[in-house]
Amino acid sequence: MRILHMVHDFLPAHVAGVEVYTDHLTRRLAREHEVGLLYSEVVHDAPNYELRRGRHGEVETFEVVNNYELRGFRETYQNAAIDHRIVEVLDEFRPDVVHIQHFINLSIGAVVELKRRGIPMVMTLHDHWLACASGGQRFHPRDGTRCDELDAGRCGDCTAHLNALTIRARGVLQQIRETQPASGPSLSLAEIEPESIQVPESRFVYRDQYELEGHPQPTWVAHPPARLDFRVHLDSEGSFSTAVAMHPGTFESPGGGVRFRVLVDGETRCEVSLDPKRQHADRTSRRLNLDLEAGDHLLQLQTESVPADRSDYCTAGWVAPRVEVRIGRATAAPTQSGRVASRLGRLGAQVAGRLQTRAIEKRWESMRQLGREIDVFLAPSGYLGDAMVEFGLPRDRVRYCDYGFVTRDFKRRVDLPRVARRFTFIGSLVRHKGVHLLLEAFRRLPEDARLDVWGSPDYDPSYFQELVLSTQHPGVHFRGVLDPESVPAFLQTADVQIIPSIWNENSPLTIHEAFLAGIPVVASRMGGHVELLASGGGLLYEPDDVDELAVQLGRLYEETGLVQKLAASVPPVKAMDFHCEELVSLYSELVQASSLAKRLV
Repeated sequence: MRILHMVHDFLPAHVAGVEVYTDHLTRRLAREHEVGLLYSEVVHDAPNYELRRGRHGEVETFEVVNNYELRGFRETYQNAAIDHRIVEVLDEFRPDVVHIQHFINLSIGAVVELKRRGIPMVMTLHDHWLACASGGQRFHPRDGTRCDELDAGRCGDCTAHLNALTIRARGVLQQIRETQPASGPSLSLAEIEPESIQVPESRFVYRDQYELEGHPQPTWVAHPPARLDFRVHLDSEGSFSTAVAMHPGTFESPGGGVRFRVLVDGETRCEVSLDPKRQHADRTSRRLNLDLEAGDHLLQLQTESVPADRSDYCTAGWVAPRVEVRIGRATAAPTQSGRVASRLGRLGAQVAGRLQTRAIEKRWESMRQLGREIDVFLAPSGYLGDAMVEFGLPRDRVRYCDYGFVTRDFKRRVDLPRVARRFTFIGSLVRHKGVHLLLEAFRRLPEDARLDVWGSPDYDPSYFQELVLSTQHPGVHFRGVLDPESVPAFLQTADVQIIPSIWNENSPLTIHEAFLAGIPVVASRMGGHVELLASGGGLLYEPDDVDELAVQLGRLYEETGLVQKLAASVPPVKAMDFHCEELVSLYSELVQASSLAKRLV
């Protein structure tokens, strides 16, 4: 059988539950079938919507470049350019069945073409994306609360920045800002746009705030190798000053140090290296100052990893970079009124908000129509299946089917202690995962308790910095990314897995992995967590309730034998071999039905 899977993005650039599951599933299916995998990726130096072909083991891959150069909100879910690429893949791969893991970064327009060709479709429901246009969590990033009820106005507010009017307005505003004054006796470079940014990936340079002498200061964060170029004019002699520092979250991580270099008109004028991973004295910021002559100058702020091949976990910042003159002004751009930009921005936001509410309603209509076109939806949890039926999917097309797992590398712990001392979190470091609440609860445990926090600091850098700065327990360690192959071995050293999510998760892979390792779980009483722990294997607590979470962690720390008792009740986990058998049976059923329908036409 020829089976094509579609997923939003893939390994190794993206390591999360859906990607890991899709990798394991497609590799296992490829032992007996011809398997293709279509996904998207951001590649800034490649033409937008370019189709790249390759292989991932025995799986044939089709990578569509999507640099998110959108013309409007509709293109976030139905994009004609991506549809054309999907048609190319269908013509080339000729699948018997298509299994959609996710449509984020792709296009639901593919369903129309698949239906026209009579190719049966299966879609796994991994989250709430059909109903939620902001990532699928039904979690409002602006106010940090769950969207328990669907409200088109609230959804419109959350996604107004993707409205076509807003996108066009941003272009006009940027043009205005580029000619807007940025001048005075003191000029903050952290508050103006550089003339250019040289960096392998744009997400490695962003604005944030670092602590300097006890106070947050505006900062350009630049993960090496990076260079920020500023052109300035000084009416008289002046100076440039900044502080440099590596992010505290990097101190206990692998990798190298950072060399900070300031160039003026192409000449290196100041240079310093920090290596806080090996030199404790480098864990504080270092001030840099240099004199500038009157006139026009090109200032270049450059970061490099030391050594050059060890740039992992080297996030670094230029703290409060500033140009000052003794007499007159320091200027970064010609003068233009800023009042126009402000008024245009307010008006655009008001109009875009109203338009976006209707755009959300149209998106919902499209997704409900999708429910009438896709043959079968697989829900890994009863909770998510019910939620999607409530949204509008036909109940007779939604089937419960939990994930399967590659179990060969997992071993049940046989040496669990009678009381827990080593706790862990593995997942994305984003607000809806609730790690900030976990840190607040964990600080109430005695100092010999340890918490290993695994997750990329680059996914949401400002949230990661918030976590690092709020940590008040000596046993908390930010460990960086844990690659999927290393999870089984690491869990042999953990006593408890914690899932502190504050959104309604589906069927988290991390809970299943803890069960495979024979260790108990502490999870918020939400979504699929309740089902997975219904027959044992862990403790639940009310979401958002830091006090109750602290109590449950305290019980595991203090109550002799509780960890072992919970571990003994861990339920079995479905093996990937069995999961593939049930999927192939479903695929065959749909292919036979499709063939029969074609013969009857």
